Amino acid sequence: MEAVNTAHILPLRKPIIDVNSYHAFSQAIVLTDEALSLPWLFSHYIHLFGVPEFDKGNFIHFASYSFFHELPYTFVSKLHIDQLRSWFHDPLSFFIDCLHKNQYLAIALDEYYIPGTSSYQTKQQVHHLLIHGVDVSQQLFYVAGYFSNPPVYDSGRPVSFDLLRESLRHAGPIRQRISQTLEIIQYPYRDLSTPAFELDVHFIARSLEEYLLSKPLTEKNPQRIHFWFGLRVYDLLEQFLERELESEQPIIHMKALQTLVNHKQWMMKRIEYLHAHKLISDNGLFAMGQDVLKQTVILHQWCVKQRVRRDPSNIVKAIRCTQQLKRSEALFLEKCLNQLVIT
Repeated sequence: MEAVNTAHILPLRKPIIDVNSYHAFSQAIVLTDEALSLPWLFSHYIHLFGVPEFDKGNFIHFASYSFFHELPYTFVSKLHIDQLRSWFHDPLSFFIDCLHKNQYLAIALDEYYIPGTSSYQTKQQVHHLLIHGVDVSQQLFYVAGYFSNPPVYDSGRPVSFDLLRESLRHAGPIRQRISQTLEIIQYPYRDLSTPAFELDVHFIARSLEEYLLSKPLTEKNPQRIHFWFGLRVYDLLEQFLERELESEQPIIHMKALQTLVNHKQWMMKRIEYLHAHKLISDNGLFAMGQDVLKQTVILHQWCVKQRVRRDPSNIVKAIRCTQQLKRSEALFLEKCLNQLVIT
């Protein structure tokens, strides 16, 4: 007799931008319908900015947001964690109902109780997880998040009802606003007021130009206006590499370097998409883009080597890579703008 599969697991795709949970979770969800999501995704994640105040070493970020409510064709409901605990005698029953309605659940939980995470049974660590499946007969939820050490994005990880209940019970207090809410995400979602999104080549061209010129021309957040935008992030990275050269310990968070790698990986995906839709010509562009990606990976590797075995020459080489990368990327961006088909 064949075993009956009683699991109800919502689909996820492997995200390209996986430097943090919000980018990864958003991409993993919306990439399940590429026809709807790719025009929006490729119109965004072009611009970068650097934080000169040095935000705990993680100072390079995408200028595009990845909050669920900003994604196309999504409907997002939110409950404060206090409401969840007071309104539902057993929140897990509510989770199960949502999942059976094909709704994803994003919530911050204590990873001390989440098997496979670096904090499991070692330390209290509240972090975002995405619940995307359930098997009531096996008493299991399936979650996406960051597992292993160092943490790497993965999905479909089983967590027992008992452990998830404990992780929810111990998740707090949390200072960040977004970590105090349960987000219920429905995708794809359409109603009469849902706007259609088409690829905006003019916006892409403007964003590429802003990045090339290091100008936040479309920046709407006044709190970020003094940040270092576009290619100027490499000048900031070079400054902090020089500081690390003089420091006894690494001071740059590897997420800053991973953001650069993700940025170039997504850049190549965008070029492939534009070329497939006859919106950009090749003429050596792919080779230039691959070279920029390769240089970024090498820069990342020099910084990793410095954390494995301290040697000043690693940082010196990383600085040279940063300088060369800025020059190479500038040439690549100029070529992109020249070959982009704008009607």
